[in-house]
Amino acid sequence: MLDVTKLKEIAHKIHLTEEEFVAEKKRLVAKILHKNEPVQPKNGVIYILLAFFLGTTGIHNFYAGYWGRGLSQLCLTLISAWFLYIPLLFVAMWALLELLFVNKSAKGINFSGNRTIIISLRIISIVLLALAFSNTPMVMDEPDFEEVIINI
Repeated sequence: MLDVTKLKEIAHKIHLTEEEFVAEKKRLVAKILHKNEPVQPKNGVIYILLAFFLGTTGIHNFYAGYWGRGLSQLCLTLISAWFLYIPLLFVAMWALLELLFVNKSAKGINFSGNRTIIISLRIISIVLLALAFSNTPMVMDEPDFEEVIINI
């Protein structure tokens, strides 16, 4: 490990200013402190379940550490009533894509959990969404007034 005198000698050799030296010292200290900090991987099963059930609120992104994405999704969901719920459709598609393709937390660590269960949940979510949209009734034409009278 470097001590301060060795660091000053190195800074003098490469002609660092005092401000650059202080900034580099702070960067090295932060790097050392973050290396010793244990990082727990997030669970992929929990991420997928949150994305499926609460995806439009962005809670799955908050869980994985993607605060910017989560806030964007939450804000778009909250304002969607003023824009005929079009932003809500956009956020729902966004959450579905994240459910299918995001495999790492914001810190770049792969999700933990059983890969078979994670893949199964992704397939089940696609099947459930396909079934939900395949059973939607078709818009029927309005019946003619004469047909209604004849059937009565």
